[in-house]
Amino acid sequence: MFLNLLGAAEAALIRAAASTQPLGGFLNPMRILVCIALVLVAGASYAQHPAAKFDEFGDIYCDDEKARLDNFANQLRVEPDATGYIIFYGGRHHDPHGKSRSRLPLWGEAEARVARMKPYIINTRTNFDAARIVVMNGGYRDSWMAELWIVPKGEKPPIPTPTVDSKAIKFRRGRVRKRDYYCTV
Repeated sequence: MFLNLLGAAEAALIRAAASTQPLGGFLNPMRILVCIALVLVAGASYAQHPAAKFDEFGDIYCDDEKARLDNFANQLRVEPDATGYIIFYGGRHHDPHGKSRSRLPLWGEAEARVARMKPYIINTRTNFDAARIVVMNGGYRDSWMAELWIVPKGEKPPIPTPTVDSKAIKFRRGRVRKRDYYCTV
């Protein structure tokens, strides 16, 4: 669209400069200024979109998570200069797959869950630059959550929005076993 507008404006500029007849009382210099203004407006309308949240999800099944990550990676392929951000939030409570019994999280559980996301995107695609995906710890919310952001080149990265103070988080006893958080679908 931008190229069509730019091409039309350039063609109008060339016609205006070549014409010797005034049009509607306007002299050629005025027509040239109008054409230049059209080119500037067309260029300004093509500006990049700001950073945008692409998706967000909580505790979902592995196949659903992979489908969302696939969509995220596909959008990054469409925008080759953009960077993808995965912001994750640890939860005050852990609700496994939306079940009614919640429990306190383990220390490091949020990190273990997000640790599988970037490798999944990188390892399931050829020629995908790992530097195009940034993983950020966003703090804490009531339950574990991940946000997927698309940030065009030159735009500021997204700002995490925690809703629970880290001092209010209590952890249950035990150790995180990373193998418990692998997706094997």
